[in-house]
Amino acid sequence: MIQIGIAELNKTPSIIDNIKDIATIVNKKTKDVKGYFIPVEYEKYIENIIKEIEYKRFLQRNQSLAKYSNNEDETILDGLDEEY
Repeated sequence: MIQIGIAELNKTPSIIDNIKDIATIVNKKTKDVKGYFIPVEYEKYIENIIKEIEYKRFLQRNQSLAKYSNNEDETILDGLDEEY
């Protein structure tokens, strides 16, 4: 796995066009990993994982909205606790 700095991406965004391996995007000053770059040719391997992550984020966003709702009716949460 290769590492790409955030500053490198800012200076030369076209660097992504040449990456064939999985890369870690790192803030080299703080050594914090900010994300991963996975080439689109591996999409079939991670497609289900991406959908699952998106669904979990959807649940989190809607749970927090429901918390702030003054509506006593629980229908806003209907189906949110079920798997898709």
